[in-house]
Amino acid sequence: MPYDVIIRKNETGEKRRIREDADWSYGQQFLWEEGNYSCDCNREIFFERANGVETEDEECSEGRFSANAVLPDGSEVSLDMDDL
Repeated sequence: MPYDVIIRKNETGEKRRIREDADWSYGQQFLWEEGNYSCDCNREIFFERANGVETEDEECSEGRFSANAVLPDGSEVSLDMDDL
């Protein structure tokens, strides 16, 4: 089943929610925690797209954005060292 991700821009505290069409699995969790989606450059793209904005000025870094997965049963899984 698809799941949602809440992405927070840590500097402002603003949160945006996106829908992931993939089924939640260890592979999806790894992607967000240690894979490509763990980098701020990709999280910024998702964050901006959630507001209908395409960005080309994203920076590779860590810590500017945090994320939580919202599973189909309503439970949340932190995708970072710190909870949202």
